[in-house]
Amino acid sequence: MGVLMVGKSDCGECGGKGTRTLIIDRVRGVFSKCSRCGFWEWEWTYGDSLDYLEYLAKRYGITYKQLIEAIEGS
Repeated sequence: MGVLMVGKSDCGECGGKGTRTLIIDRVRGVFSKCSRCGFWEWEWTYGDSLDYLEYLAKRYGITYKQLIEAIEGS
């Protein structure tokens, strides 16, 4: 199973100076990581609410369908 990076958002940890990207780990779920400060956090894992994926898609500038397809490995 691979890892896929999708979407972009400003990082709140370093004052918006860095760019956070969603990283899809098809085994463990979704986390985000900043390219500047390196801050990362788990965003979603299997069994969590699917509604939260809609929020993540909007925040990271991708469609819900794109996010679901990335998680499913399509």
